[in-house]
Amino acid sequence: MLKFKDRASLPLNALRAFEASARHLSFTMAARELHVTQGAVSRQVKLLEADLKVILFHRLHRKLSLTDQGQILLFPITEALDIMTNAVETLKNQTRDLSLKVHPTFAIRWLVPRLHKFQALHPDIQIRFTTSNINADFKRENFDVAITYRGDKKTGVIRKTILEERLIPVCSPKLLNIKPRLKKPSDLKHFPLLHNSPNQLEWRTWAAQANIKGLSFERGQVFEIDDAALQAATAGLGIALGDRLLIKEDLNTGRLIAPFKYTRVKTGTYYISWPEKNLAKPGVMEFKDWLIKEII
Repeated sequence: MLKFKDRASLPLNALRAFEASARHLSFTMAARELHVTQGAVSRQVKLLEADLKVILFHRLHRKLSLTDQGQILLFPITEALDIMTNAVETLKNQTRDLSLKVHPTFAIRWLVPRLHKFQALHPDIQIRFTTSNINADFKRENFDVAITYRGDKKTGVIRKTILEERLIPVCSPKLLNIKPRLKKPSDLKHFPLLHNSPNQLEWRTWAAQANIKGLSFERGQVFEIDDAALQAATAGLGIALGDRLLIKEDLNTGRLIAPFKYTRVKTGTYYISWPEKNLAKPGVMEFKDWLIKEII
């Protein structure tokens, strides 16, 4: 068996030329396979024979045949080249994992229903994601990419805006048949407000920007994520706030309705972000480009 120090002196080009010629029993056919000239293959084989001090082929008129020494060399060389080829193909075709941390509402309402489109374009990239209301901390957490909500820009982290959240009140059509009627924003004071956080921040922000007074923020149920509040609204439990893009399907199907026309109020921003060191990681730019193109 060759020692490690001998590998550097292996005449790999000559061995490839020999193996192809031995399989085809033709320098010409070997040259076509290797995309070189017939003369180049013949020279490589002669160099290998000189190096090994053996004759590998009987050179007949327009025909080659293997000598005993050639027969001895062919099988291990073919097997070794097959092993190397398979190893390279395995690496080329392996699935690339891309780990994401995603805000729950964005994941449930937008990303998950569309993820099949990305997988169809990039079947070799396997998306693995975690949902959380807490934005990714790339210094402490091993995520490749994150979709975050609000938060400050961090040193060493690139982020791009993907959605300016603009919320509108929405509810189940069932509530339109309840008195007092829900016809204008001030009528909200008669209905339970569904919150996605204990501090009622979204509803307080919406009311302040919309200049609506007299709302009872303590009424209604409190949920930890937007999607739960929107599900409760669908069930007729009260009025929730939703971004038109993220609840587009619910509005189109009539599961939720916007009971009155009103200017959408900006309450936050969704970002896609990743550490600068991940710029060259396979899958990061593909996912970022697809996400931005899909959401526009």
